[in-house]
Amino acid sequence: MLRPVKMSRVVVAGSKDVLPPVIEKLHELRLLHIVNYNGSQPEFELGKPIGKAREHSEDLIKLRSVARYLDIKNKAPDVTYPDSQVISQLDTLLNSVGNDVTSTFERIVQIDADIKISQDQINAMRPLAALPLDLDDYYGYESVSVFVGTVASAVDADVARVSPNSKVFSGSSKNAILVAVFAPAAQASEVAAVLAEHGYSENSVPKLEGSVDSAIATLEGKIKSLEGEKGPAVKKLQDMKKQYEDMFLAADEYLSIQTQKAEAPLRFAETANAFVIDGWVPTADLAKLKSEIEGSAGGHVEVQVLDDSEAENLVEAGEDVPTKIHNPAIVRPYELITRLFAIPEYKEFDPSLLIFIFFPIFFGMILGDIGYGIMTILVLMGLKKKFRTPGWQQLINIVMIASVWSIIFGALFGEIFGPLGLWGKVIGQLPEHEIEALKAAGAYFGEGVYGPLGRLGPMGMLPMDRLATNAVLMLIGISIFIGVLHCSVGSILGIKTELNYGEKKHAYFERLPVLLFQVFFSLLLLGLILGNMALVGAGGLVIVISMVMMVMGPEGPMGLAHVPFYVSNLISYLRLLAIGLASVGLAFAANQLAFYVIMPMLSGGATESSEFTIPAVIVGTIVLTAVHFINMLLGILSPFMHPLRLHYVEMFTKFYSSHGGGVEYSPFGHVRRYLKA
Repeated sequence: MLRPVKMSRVVVAGSKDVLPPVIEKLHELRLLHIVNYNGSQPEFELGKPIGKAREHSEDLIKLRSVARYLDIKNKAPDVTYPDSQVISQLDTLLNSVGNDVTSTFERIVQIDADIKISQDQINAMRPLAALPLDLDDYYGYESVSVFVGTVASAVDADVARVSPNSKVFSGSSKNAILVAVFAPAAQASEVAAVLAEHGYSENSVPKLEGSVDSAIATLEGKIKSLEGEKGPAVKKLQDMKKQYEDMFLAADEYLSIQTQKAEAPLRFAETANAFVIDGWVPTADLAKLKSEIEGSAGGHVEVQVLDDSEAENLVEAGEDVPTKIHNPAIVRPYELITRLFAIPEYKEFDPSLLIFIFFPIFFGMILGDIGYGIMTILVLMGLKKKFRTPGWQQLINIVMIASVWSIIFGALFGEIFGPLGLWGKVIGQLPEHEIEALKAAGAYFGEGVYGPLGRLGPMGMLPMDRLATNAVLMLIGISIFIGVLHCSVGSILGIKTELNYGEKKHAYFERLPVLLFQVFFSLLLLGLILGNMALVGAGGLVIVISMVMMVMGPEGPMGLAHVPFYVSNLISYLRLLAIGLASVGLAFAANQLAFYVIMPMLSGGATESSEFTIPAVIVGTIVLTAVHFINMLLGILSPFMHPLRLHYVEMFTKFYSSHGGGVEYSPFGHVRRYLKA
């Protein structure tokens, strides 16, 4: 945790005679992160594919083409198959099934094209029904030019003026005038100019015969026939997808594995008789890799481990050490958030554990409602059964853990679907005279009570109604404190990361001053609020020292330009309060609208809930449910996005991926999903 797994650089060398079993064993072990040979050594050349690389590659392309026709996509496996069963059915999938799918799909495409052509022809002919002409009247002339289209005004007189022998037919078409002008070819240009003056827009006329109505009826019959043919074809593909989907996915995986093995030598260095494989392996698995590989080749291969100094030289020359993230199962979902930002470099810290600690707390503090937390968990439990891919499972687990914290904070804030809503009705609330007394004493944090236990915590602050003035002031201070703690952890890790890279100046005069500035800036603010001048003086002094250290850092005086950013980092944590207030405010408004406006109004001005009429209760409940549902959706999105920003912008900038991000450990091999291990 916090640090990637320690890696060792290894070289595997041996006779080309044993290359196939070595590749097979490497693929089975899934331990070696291969470093591709770049052809830099004149005595070595790039390796060549082995086995049936070309056949497997061609089969894979054909299989995926057929799978695309069936709209087969990756999904959680419903069933797994042994390799032998896939091999026995592979020829059937690629040939008889593949050809049937391809021909059916191509026929559907052709039907869609024919339907579109026919529909376009119908759309072009419908306006022509306004003219007293058959379709074949528009074609077949050698000395006559035909103009068919819409105009803004009558053209008969002007056409007759420039071409007395022309014939004009006109009719009404929607908001325009449809005309068909038959003019001698010698006067075609003059007629065209006249039509242009009247806003002429040409209409296409399909080359069909008979009346417009009969042609449209024929085409509509054709479309109906085509659609009747398309339906069974589509159903056939759907049925074939249901029948063969899992087998297609298994066959794709099998061919991918075989192609990966056959093309693996393209990543190796070779001579006429030998091969060399470079790569990285987790140090803890080094002995296993060495014994398994050497055993698979009967002693005709050797696995050598480079010492740390040689590996360090390779890194300094520009080679990346792959990063393998390793966390406990409960932390593992949060690796998704880490990967969304960047893979940590080998010498950096893996922030997944920190996200696991802080992210759910931030989420819960913003949402902070027992009702919303429970509803979110119930919804996610349903989604967990439907979306079973690893990415969705990780995301759902992240939000489910965060929703538990929402319930915890909901108890602290006294909220069940908002304050003073169901909370007061289920738990109870303080009498009015006690509320006024607390307000007069400056100790009012809300009305909720825990039954006979009364109010809890120092000054009876809990449960803390976030809409109360004292609660808002208290939460402002808590938010700033969380920001200082969160950023300080990032700064401390940033110092250690820079030292890991040997960058002492960056560590002590770039990272350390940020830590000092933010901690003592918050202490200075606290001193001002409490009126403690000693705290103000100490804070101001350390702030000045930290700014002097920034000037001595790598950026020189320009380092001071980042000071406003460090202040805004802390202020940004006020979103933990502000976004939560927006959510609880909307929930409060929903409760007030339903219980104190709609229900009394529809009950003839009744003030007691026992006097509310059934229609009033129904309408009020509908409004209450709708607003709370919208608020819950917003309450899932905002508490997710804003803590994400606090990690990515406020914390990660202190220590994470300052060198550009790492390369994820990707061992040669394949995790079987659709094939049995």
